Amino acid sequence: MAGAGEGIALRFEGIHKSFGSHHVLRGLDLAIPTGQLAVIIGRSGTGKSVTLKHAMGLLQPDAGHVWVGDQDVTTLGGDAMRKLRLRFGMVFQHAALFDSMDVYQNVSFPLREHTKLDEPAIEARVREVLGLVGLSGAIRKLPSELSGGMKKRVGLARALVHTPEFLLYDEPTTGLDPILTAQIDKLILETQRGHPGMTSVVVSHDMGGAFAIADHIYMLHEGRIVASGDPEWFQTTDDPMVRQFVEGRLDGPIAVE
Repeated sequence: MAGAGEGIALRFEGIHKSFGSHHVLRGLDLAIPTGQLAVIIGRSGTGKSVTLKHAMGLLQPDAGHVWVGDQDVTTLGGDAMRKLRLRFGMVFQHAALFDSMDVYQNVSFPLREHTKLDEPAIEARVREVLGLVGLSGAIRKLPSELSGGMKKRVGLARALVHTPEFLLYDEPTTGLDPILTAQIDKLILETQRGHPGMTSVVVSHDMGGAFAIADHIYMLHEGRIVASGDPEWFQTTDDPMVRQFVEGRLDGPIAVE
């Protein structure tokens, strides 16, 4: 194939990835359309986060190809790879904030590292994105002064500050109570709606959140996509593997170890 294909933002073709004797991705095929909010679900250890890291070139596959638009990520290196990564924003599972930096310094970090904006322009952009995530009043707080939900929102602001084409979320609601989970899901949805054309991929176990925010859901099992569809399909299908995962049942085709 010569590229990701018209209207396809991210494409994974026959991706295999092992870590030692642990074969994580086993011929992964996945195509995510431009402008979609996609959610990848699956059990822990099935390769969801590994898939995200391949999109940014943080991991290289043992076999197969990853396309970002018309660029084959598996062929890039050096400056080309650095330019590719600047097209992405990443919201990490545990926020990954710099403990010694306040909120302003954390959110402005990508602009200082990768742009030539002057300080007034940096401050204006940081204040803008902090306003979007509802943290205008926390601009000088340290991470130790923030709640778990606030840290997640700072992580989102940092990912958004340079206006990425692609926004990746690695388990964004892990460790949050149901109310904070709903708040973060609402923020993810509002962020997507406020940035037309941006492609977002959320890795999650939370089916309620997936149903609330996804345009399309992809189920990863044993290193491959085994089901895909919109939220309505996942809620109504009789597919035994999907039903077992969605309903959290012990009995079914997915082995419980």
